[in-house]
Amino acid sequence: MRFHRLSDSVLRSLNSVTEDEGAVVFLLDTEVSRRLLLLRMILDAGAETPHGDAAELRQAWQLLETAERADPASFRRALVEPQVGVWAATMLRRLSRPDPQAAPGEAPLHVELGFLGQLAAAVFMNAGADFRTRVPVRDGRVFLPGLGRASVGGDSWGTAELWAHDGVVRVAAGGTTVTLPEDTESDAPGWEGLRRFRAEHAGVAITVTLDDLGPYAPVPALRAAGRLSPAGFACWQRWFGRMWPVLVDDHPASARALAAGLRSVVPLPRGERLRARAASSSDAFGCVLLSEPDEDEAVLAAQLGVAVVHELRHSLLNGLIFLSPLFEECDELFHTPWRDDPRPLGGLVHGVYAFSGVAHYWRARGTDGLAGFEFALWRSAVRVALETLHGHSALTPLGRALVTALDEQTAGWHEEPVGTREQRLAHLAAAHRRASWRGHHLHSPQTHTGKLTTAWREGRRAEGLGGAGPEPELRADPDVCRLDTLALLARLSLVAPGEFEALRGAADPAGRVPGAVRADVALVDGDPRTAVKLYAEELTGSGARPAAWAGLGLALTECGEEAAGAVLVEHPELAVAVSRSLSIPPDPVALAHWLAG
Repeated sequence: MRFHRLSDSVLRSLNSVTEDEGAVVFLLDTEVSRRLLLLRMILDAGAETPHGDAAELRQAWQLLETAERADPASFRRALVEPQVGVWAATMLRRLSRPDPQAAPGEAPLHVELGFLGQLAAAVFMNAGADFRTRVPVRDGRVFLPGLGRASVGGDSWGTAELWAHDGVVRVAAGGTTVTLPEDTESDAPGWEGLRRFRAEHAGVAITVTLDDLGPYAPVPALRAAGRLSPAGFACWQRWFGRMWPVLVDDHPASARALAAGLRSVVPLPRGERLRARAASSSDAFGCVLLSEPDEDEAVLAAQLGVAVVHELRHSLLNGLIFLSPLFEECDELFHTPWRDDPRPLGGLVHGVYAFSGVAHYWRARGTDGLAGFEFALWRSAVRVALETLHGHSALTPLGRALVTALDEQTAGWHEEPVGTREQRLAHLAAAHRRASWRGHHLHSPQTHTGKLTTAWREGRRAEGLGGAGPEPELRADPDVCRLDTLALLARLSLVAPGEFEALRGAADPAGRVPGAVRADVALVDGDPRTAVKLYAEELTGSGARPAAWAGLGLALTECGEEAAGAVLVEHPELAVAVSRSLSIPPDPVALAHWLAG
């Protein structure tokens, strides 16, 4: 392990809307040192706990030291495996508890600590060296990071003997012996190999592990797809093969950075149409969780490319934060233009960094169609977030420098033209999401709501009580979801007009696009008068969504009723509060005009 210093050149590369191969290599180098430190902390903490086997732990550590001396390069490759990072972080958190014994759903402590031996064995195997050791069994299996998984059955939490001699590796437990194939990516009786998909174009190559075996979930809340069939793996190989030439030709710096930093993909089940999911973890540098992309010829390559760029940027920022903090502790929660829930300061910083790269990606792809819409949408989101962050007292000097650099690099984007239709759709999607967020999470103070409700009942004017009222209170709505519905409908209208046309005549669009209603379809389709009628019908019924007030405001604005539309777009929480305070829902259009004064 060695000291790492952020040079001015690396810092400039990281404080950018683009990705840089040199910065990725630097951060990978620092990640090696960070994981060495984590291993040492695990050794020390594990030796002190009365629930672990100190002698077994020291033996595993000695084996790891021997493996490092035998092949330093293989040791480094194994150490930066994403599964190793997730295990190390999880293990250290567990050892810091007052009682690190197994909680419900956890493996016994000796099994988790025994992962050190599995790591050492993987290094020896990559080096082609002879060795013999004992490793823990988890649910009848032995996982070897970066290589695969042997099924030996027997005791769920027992031990197995693992050895290599003359290039042949075997695992044995409970009377079962599994012989690993020479090519560990291949399957064999009792063995499932970690497969890798590869792509090359114009001399730039990438190799990525498809991790459908790892026992440690990088993002526990996201359910992985599990072991993929050969056909499923072939699909991922085909998708990356289609994505890579586009990335290399149109985004060469990003492609080189990805080739250096992207290490594994954890496959997720297919998501909703045009709602592909992607995620990453600060514990797993270079690991991306991805749902299957949409198969549209005009969509797949760009959709997959922007997803991996987005998540790589999260890894880069995590690496930077590990070296030097960008923000101090802050209890404040914020609106972000890309999430349904209120987010902490760290989430806002991470988001603006990731989405500045997303906007830059789409900017290079053209001004019309999907690219024009996405660029217009995300440049707006980045601008809103940067305005929120600018000058925030909880940012460190390095954090302020990052915000300033991104602000300077994106300042001119709003003057760049995109298609008229694309700009309108981007404005609708951004304004609707922000207003819907306010309607769900912001609440007019009770005294102010009471004044408004009384004035409405008595037929008095709302002058002085509308948008100029006191600051609303933030109380997060835990049930909010799919505030991106207008953006999804906009994408569908651009890339699959036939599917969008079918929605226009559907009695319940949510059956095809979860979260969508007929009024949303009419608004996106450019029929605001129909949208006003449909939103008003919803708002005079029971269980009306706050998002319906946002949609009504946008539709009224497009009908020329700008003052009434503006008050619903800018302060939908007022309409939500008054409507919910009345025993009979008011005429929503009349209420909008009344709130506008």
